[in-house]
Amino acid sequence: MDLDQRKDKIMKDIFNWVKKPLNASLLAVLLFAFAIRLYYFLQVGLQPLWWDEAVYGALAKNFISSLGDGTHLIQYETMIRPLFLPFIWSLLLRIGISEIGTRFFLEFIPSIISVFFVYLIGKETFGKRVGIISAFIFSVLWIHLFYTVRLLTNIPALVFLFASIYLFMKSTKYELNYKLFSWALILLSLSTLTRYPNGIIFFAYIIMLIINKQFLLNKLKFWYAGIIGISPMLLFFLYNFITQGNIFPALLGGQYINAGEKIIIPFAFGLISYIPIYLKTIFFISFILGSIVLVFELLVGYNLIHQNRKLKNSLFLFLILIAVYSFFIFYMRGAEDRWLFMTTLPLCCIVGVGIDSIYRFTKKYNKQFAILILILILFFGAYSQIKFAGNLIDNKKTTYLQIRQAFEWMKDNTLEDSILLGPGIEPYAAYYSERQFLQMPQNYSQGVDDGDADYLIDHIFTTRPEYMDQYLEDSKNKWSPINVFFFDAEGKQPAVVIYKKNY
Repeated sequence: MDLDQRKDKIMKDIFNWVKKPLNASLLAVLLFAFAIRLYYFLQVGLQPLWWDEAVYGALAKNFISSLGDGTHLIQYETMIRPLFLPFIWSLLLRIGISEIGTRFFLEFIPSIISVFFVYLIGKETFGKRVGIISAFIFSVLWIHLFYTVRLLTNIPALVFLFASIYLFMKSTKYELNYKLFSWALILLSLSTLTRYPNGIIFFAYIIMLIINKQFLLNKLKFWYAGIIGISPMLLFFLYNFITQGNIFPALLGGQYINAGEKIIIPFAFGLISYIPIYLKTIFFISFILGSIVLVFELLVGYNLIHQNRKLKNSLFLFLILIAVYSFFIFYMRGAEDRWLFMTTLPLCCIVGVGIDSIYRFTKKYNKQFAILILILILFFGAYSQIKFAGNLIDNKKTTYLQIRQAFEWMKDNTLEDSILLGPGIEPYAAYYSERQFLQMPQNYSQGVDDGDADYLIDHIFTTRPEYMDQYLEDSKNKWSPINVFFFDAEGKQPAVVIYKKNY
C-alpha cells in the first residue's frame, strides 16, 4: 500500500467513524469544550495572580534562583503545599515559557483532557451515550471553566485523578490487571502530589478492592504492583522525613487545622450545599433523579455488585462522593468550593444518568420528542453554567491588578539587590519583582525591623496591620512616597503605595 492509498484509507476510516451519531456527538462535545475554554483563555490569559497563584509562582522561581531560601515564605509554603506544580512550572521557566504559556500547558490542556476522561469513565460505567452527556456537562461546569484560567493546582491534579480512576476501573473489571492497577496508583500518587486532598481517593480504592474481592494481600504480584504504584508517595515521605523529620508535615504537622480546635468547630454539614451550587437548578434536579435510579439499582442488585460492571462502578462513584465529603465535613470541618473539585466527576456522571433516564423513558413514546427534551435539558443547563462562569470570570479578571503593576514596576525601577518591606508582600515580591523581602510583625509592640529595607509597600490586598498608619506617621521622615497605583481612573482610591527610604 503506497502513501496515497494509506491517506485515503485513514480519511475513509475517519469519515466512517464520524458518520456514527454518537461518535459525531463526542467529537462535537470535545470541540465545544476546546472552543469555550479557548474563548475565556484569550480573554483573561494574562490576568493577575491571586495570592495562592503567586505563592506557587514564587516557589517555582525559587527552584531556579534560591533567592528565598531561609525566608519564612519559602520554608512555610514548602511545608504545607505540594511542590509538583511549582516544580513543573520551574522547568517551563527554564526553557523560556512565559506565564501565559505556563497557564496554557498546566491548565488549559489538562482541562480539555479531563473532559475526555469524564467521557471514558461515563462510557465504562453506563455506556457511550451517558459518557457523552456526562462529558458535555463537565465541559460547561462553571467551576471547572473558572479555575481553568487560574494557575492553581486544581485543574492539573484533576486530570491525573480522572486518568487514575479510569485505569482503576479497567484494572478491576475482571480479574485484577496488575499493570493497569499499578499505573492507576502512580497517577493517583501524582494527583496527590499536585494537590494533597486528592489522596482521599486512595481510601475509595481500598474499599472497592475489598468489595471486589481483589484486595489480594496474599499475592506477591499485588504487593509489587502496589509498591510500584505508590512509589512517588514513598519517595515523597522519605524526602520529608530526611529534611523535616515528618513524613507528611502538611497533614501531620497540624498546619491546616489544630487538633484542639476540632473539638470546638461543629461538623460542616453545610458543605453538602455545594452540590446544588456546582450544578445549578436543571442539572441538580437531574442529579436527584440519577441518584434515585442508581441507589435503587444498587439496593436491588446488592449481592451482584462485585460481578456487575455497572453496579460496581456506580458504587465506586458514590464512594468517591462519600469519601471526599466525609473528610471535609468531619475532619477539616470546612471547605472552599474548589476544595471539593474531586466530586465533579461523580456529580457529572450521576447527572448524566438522570438525563439519560428521562431520554429513555420519553423515547418509549416518541423518539423525536425524546431527542428534543434531551437537547433542551442540556441547552438550558449549559446556559446557566456558562452564564455564571462568564460573569464570574469577567468580574475577577482584574482583581490584584494594581499589586501586579506595582511589583512589576519595582522590578523595572529598582536595583536587583533591593530589599522590600510590607505587609503580605512576600509572594508578589518573590514572583513579580524577584527581590528579597522582609516581613512586617504581627503587632507594633514587637517593633518594625526596617533597617535593611530599601522600599516599603503599603497595600490593601491582604489584611493590613492595624498599626500601619501609626507606623507611617512615626516614620514619615524615613519614608517618602514615590509611586501610587489606584483602583479608579480618577486617582481617588489608592490600592498600592510605594515608599523609598530616605538615606
